[in-house]
Amino acid sequence: MNNKKYFDIIKNFLDMVPILFILAMFILHLVLPNKTFSTEERRYLNQWPSFHIEKVLNGSYGTKVESYFSDQFPFRNFWIQIQEDCNQIIHEIKTEENYSHTNYLK
Repeated sequence: MNNKKYFDIIKNFLDMVPILFILAMFILHLVLPNKTFSTEERRYLNQWPSFHIEKVLNGSYGTKVESYFSDQFPFRNFWIQIQEDCNQIIHEIKTEENYSHTNYLK
């Protein structure tokens, strides 16, 4: 019986992890200041767009808001680096598979 209770506690905690992560990222987005320039990408980052009803109706406002959130995501450079590392690993695996299928490594 004690194991079931322990298992339920762990299961409840693991169920809450994605929600806690999303909440933490939301709070960080509100607390951290907006960045204006990315030295890694050598470009200016998008800022919050000015609101005009015409922009909402033609759809450009939503696109600019989406770009803003993409540029101002908390720890953006960290997540970009993780994606680049994963892409490199996948590329190396695919390259290795291609060479092994053509008998270059034998």
